[in-house]
Amino acid sequence: MILSVTLLVLLWGVVVARLPTLWRDARQRAFWATVFTLTLIKTIVLLWPATPLLVPNLLGVLTAYFLLCFLSLLSGRGLRKWHLALTVAVLAILVALAGDIELDGDLSARTIAYWVVLEGFLGTVLVTTTVLFWSVAKEAPPGLPRLGLRAISAGTAMVALYAAIKTGLILGAPRTDFDRFEKWALYLQGGGTLIAVAGACVPAARRSRAILGAYWSLLVLRPLWKAMRDAFPEVILFTPRRAVFELAGVDDVHLRLYRRVIEIRDGMLALRPYLAAGPTAEGDPARAEAAAIAEALRRHTKGTKAKQGGTFAEVGPEMSDEVAWLSRVSRAFTGAARTPTPSGSAR
Repeated sequence: MILSVTLLVLLWGVVVARLPTLWRDARQRAFWATVFTLTLIKTIVLLWPATPLLVPNLLGVLTAYFLLCFLSLLSGRGLRKWHLALTVAVLAILVALAGDIELDGDLSARTIAYWVVLEGFLGTVLVTTTVLFWSVAKEAPPGLPRLGLRAISAGTAMVALYAAIKTGLILGAPRTDFDRFEKWALYLQGGGTLIAVAGACVPAARRSRAILGAYWSLLVLRPLWKAMRDAFPEVILFTPRRAVFELAGVDDVHLRLYRRVIEIRDGMLALRPYLAAGPTAEGDPARAEAAAIAEALRRHTKGTKAKQGGTFAEVGPEMSDEVAWLSRVSRAFTGAARTPTPSGSAR
């Protein structure tokens, strides 16, 4: 039960986290569809055990189809029409053979054929996945990328082994107590699925620190960015709707951070005529610049330009330098004397 719940939580987490990738490319859509249909299966089996067995079985065939699509796109071969044709054929056969498909008592030839077709199709796809990811792992950089690929390969191999054992028992020992078999086989199937899904998440863990850091920088820069946005709405690069989509995009966080820095700098450039020249400030230069920006914004609100223009601190040359400096200024700006911003917002 603990294994099933853990797997279900992980699967739904991946489904939600990968949702923003749907509009990027076909590979991301195929991967998301694979995880989503697999999640539906696990949800139905765990929460609605009375559901007819045919439903999760058909969803399993769809999961295998999306996995085939993902593998084809991953290997650069594109979508293959025969994948769809084969999947449709398997679905049609399963529906035609459906009836008493429970694995208990004396199994009829129709029931045996049903399970052989199902497990044979799923097992073949899983073996293909195992071989592909294991071969790719050899060429992957050492560390987390290689570990993740090998985890996927090991996980799918475990599920393929489950399918092979089950098929062998159906053919060779049809009077097996399959209820008892499923109790221990759950660890092989569920554990393999858990390892494979966790392996697919490993490459993302490599970037998680940088992503979290970028999101934190976005939050830190927000006070300064908001002041520039309200004072000079024209500095905004994208529309509000585009911003909503970007908010959810994990891979877009660095683009959003880059854009935010540009918008702040554009706002500061527009603020230059209102920036008064003054003596070099003692103490924290970031606090001095924040105070100068607050004063310039007050002049902008009143429409009073500075008699002698000032300059902002020179920073660079890397974007990381800009982010670090503007973050310091934004923190100081939060506590600086602020002028009321114009009503209305670009976002």
